[in-house]
Amino acid sequence: MMNYQDTIKQMQSQLGQYAEPFYSANSKALEHWEKVADYQLDMVRRYTDAALGNLREASEIQSPEQLQSYMQKSVEAAREPSDSLAKDARTLAELGQAMTEDLHKSMRQSASNLGAPAGKAA
Repeated sequence: MMNYQDTIKQMQSQLGQYAEPFYSANSKALEHWEKVADYQLDMVRRYTDAALGNLREASEIQSPEQLQSYMQKSVEAAREPSDSLAKDARTLAELGQAMTEDLHKSMRQSASNLGAPAGKAA
């Protein structure tokens, strides 16, 4: 017959096993959101630098020739942000997919560990 302390230890062990998937999922989610936040900050920096550079160039126009040159470059440069946005959207989607795969893997591993006897999780 189990004594009170053994029962408490067994309950704590079981609770730890059942809570492990949530700890793992929270950890994976935090890692993912850190990566997404870092990427988004980088995006903001890149787009801000490009916009400020464009404004700086526009503010330095002093002749019709410079205006014409600026306008030609602006038309060509208009493609770059759309290409960058498409690349950034793909990268963010890939980050999301990686998170989903990590969470699924972690949950599968945790589920298989739940079937293992206490203290013998793989």
